[in-house]
Amino acid sequence: MRKRENIIPYAPLGKFMQDTTGKRVSKDAKETAARILEELTEKIVKKAILLAENSGRKTLKAKDINLAYKQVKGKN
Repeated sequence: MRKRENIIPYAPLGKFMQDTTGKRVSKDAKETAARILEELTEKIVKKAILLAENSGRKTLKAKDINLAYKQVKGKN
């Protein structure tokens, strides 16, 4: 599977970061945050797919994402 560049748009992410911190955010900070979020999301989705398949489903549900997130979060 070919990975797209810049899946998470920098402008909304930067606005979120700025609103959250009250600080200015550099372009490289936005790029780094976007890359990390994309990697984390990919890990969570892959785990969620396995959880759905193990439950006999093809459709991801919120509970799959939540459980996968807890599993990924627990490894850090």
